[in-house]
Amino acid sequence: MDVLATRLLELSQLIRKARQQWLRERPDVPIGTVGILKHIDEIGDGADGCCHAKDLAERSGLDPSTVSRAVAAAVAQGLVERRVDSADRRASALALTAAGHDLLAAAGVWFDDLLEQGLADWRPGEVDELTGGLGRFLGALSGVLETHQKEPAR
Repeated sequence: MDVLATRLLELSQLIRKARQQWLRERPDVPIGTVGILKHIDEIGDGADGCCHAKDLAERSGLDPSTVSRAVAAAVAQGLVERRVDSADRRASALALTAAGHDLLAAAGVWFDDLLEQGLADWRPGEVDELTGGLGRFLGALSGVLETHQKEPAR
């Protein structure tokens, strides 16, 4: 397990470096904004393409006040808009603007290119194995964290 823990720490550091590179190339867009946009896009996959801040906080694992600040910044940048919720007219829903969709697409291309370069000399089967293993690992770890979250504090 020590080797796995070390590899995961190294992966975390590489992800941080990739995010810093993105920031150097796109200083106008805080890296957390891309994650928020991605979650809004995924959650808001319904007919109106909207989601609620509560769902966004739950999906991202962030504190509601942190999500609120991130959403406010994204709204100020013209990447997200607040709409009246069609189901509950007292509530507001969040949706990506055209600029938000464009930024999310640009980030996707950037990160896809990074992965393609990093995996350029891997065989397709190796990439599939890594993808499957990571998916299984993330599911298992997520389940453990959910279980621990539901347990009373000691």
